[in-house]
Amino acid sequence: MACCPTEVKYGYEDCRFEKDVDENFHCSICYNVLKEPRTCRNNDHIFCLACITQHLKVNSQTCPECNEHLSVDTLRRPRVLSNYLSKLKINCDHASRGCPQFTCLEDLKTHVANCGYAPVLCSNAECGMEINKQDKVHHETEVCDYRKVTCHDCGQIQEDVGTLKGSLMELDGKVEAVKEINKEMNEKVKEINEKVEAVKEINGKVEAAVKQINEKVEASSGQTKKEIGEVKKEVKDMKDNLSKVNKDVDEVKVMMIQMLEKLNMLELLNKLPSPTEGMLNTPREDILIAGGYGGHSSSSGKSTEIYSWEKNGWVEVSPMNDDHKGASSFTHKDQFFVVGGGGRKAIETLNLDELPLKWTKFLGELPYKYFHDQTVVYQQSIIHIGGYEWIKGYSNVISELQLTSPCTMKELCQMPQPRGHHSAEVLEDKVLILGGFNSVKITNSVLEFDPKRNKCKEMPKLPSALRRMATVRWRDEVVVLGGCGKDDKVLNDVFMYNSKTGKTTALPSMLEKRCNCCAVITGNTIVVMGGRNEKDEYLSSVECFRMGGSTWEYLPAMNNPRYEAVADVLPSTRKYV
Repeated sequence: MACCPTEVKYGYEDCRFEKDVDENFHCSICYNVLKEPRTCRNNDHIFCLACITQHLKVNSQTCPECNEHLSVDTLRRPRVLSNYLSKLKINCDHASRGCPQFTCLEDLKTHVANCGYAPVLCSNAECGMEINKQDKVHHETEVCDYRKVTCHDCGQIQEDVGTLKGSLMELDGKVEAVKEINKEMNEKVKEINEKVEAVKEINGKVEAAVKQINEKVEASSGQTKKEIGEVKKEVKDMKDNLSKVNKDVDEVKVMMIQMLEKLNMLELLNKLPSPTEGMLNTPREDILIAGGYGGHSSSSGKSTEIYSWEKNGWVEVSPMNDDHKGASSFTHKDQFFVVGGGGRKAIETLNLDELPLKWTKFLGELPYKYFHDQTVVYQQSIIHIGGYEWIKGYSNVISELQLTSPCTMKELCQMPQPRGHHSAEVLEDKVLILGGFNSVKITNSVLEFDPKRNKCKEMPKLPSALRRMATVRWRDEVVVLGGCGKDDKVLNDVFMYNSKTGKTTALPSMLEKRCNCCAVITGNTIVVMGGRNEKDEYLSSVECFRMGGSTWEYLPAMNNPRYEAVADVLPSTRKYV
């Protein structure tokens, strides 16, 4: 048998095919699966066209198997064999760059020509970085250090910035005025307290004098009953006046305390960003929500909806392939991943660059069945945190999820206790893990995970034990929304947890009590969707809060009630509905 005349392998490698290929369909020269098969004239020995052509160039004009006379012109094309091979499923030439697609061999050339993972060079001068074709526009316009920036109406921008600065200066002036009022009120309260103490001192002296007068009245037998009655009446009037003074003082103290509380709340709200802040920001992103549970008669398990700010309503799009209640999710490389949930290992993806949107089953799956876990993206790594493992129970492991086939989970660190129903947010170079259930009780602990050192450390605790809550990131803060507290009581509380100091700040409460709801932040607006209330009702209602405002407002309700769903914002560069 002949050997391949060069080190080039002209056929297709076996590992690229979805299923094993019979050995009879391999080239006798390069030993790979046949590419453009050709046979000799009489004995049907099969070769790749490129392999036999190269052989005939450097060797005698004979078949390498039977030695019959053979030339490129006398090679035969086996039509039946070609038709069979054309239907085999093979992965993309760019699979190593991330393309997950398997396609028929006959369509491979067309797919490769249009593949979004094909390598291209950035066209920006002085860059020249090799990137995937589908990322070219995003890289050249948003990421590249050498990108060209379009100059807009600088005069208008400066005018808007000046207006914004004026608003902020006015707000700063109001804050200073409130502080001054607060200072004056504190001084008045101090003055009133001093007066109260003086009145009490006088009261004591008066009571002593009254006692002395009573003693003298009893001792004086020479005075008339009329004089005694007048003295007693004067004493009674004095007591009544003192009682009224004490009552008035107490009322003043209550009023001052209430006024101080209002002023402190006003000062807190003024510390939040002004609603005018962000007037130069890009439009708010639309919102995607998927899966969850809405009751036995509900169809929300697989359904997917998008909220359009432009249309002010929810639109149903392509449903998922499976139910994913209690799953975790993340967006990575313009793909939205839904991981596990509902006792499943399956992973589904939604390519946000392809319209219409369509869910695809990921080739790999989790090594275990997980739900009530958390996944976050740190730089280019997928961090998987805790959750309930179907066989072993609640997990205390933090792992890196490798998106391969099969998927693997590399253990990075172990938390002090197992936990599920928790929340996790990425802030700069750390991951905050908040609250949850540690298989015995609800916890108020907060952990800071350092992905560079693979270590956890305890942070200041939450104000109370909490699980099943939603969270979003706001600058250096994690905003915590609703959830279940002591005795699994469903809450509508909202507060901010500072990732650097661990201090908490109360925000206005939501309009409804919610646990296992979804929350996203778009621009400076928090949107909370669905969940379950204190009456065990599954919710389709949606409400939003603008940072710097003072009240929550309802948005249009979803088409389906959803409990334990997943959600994220969509890129604002495309219209999905």
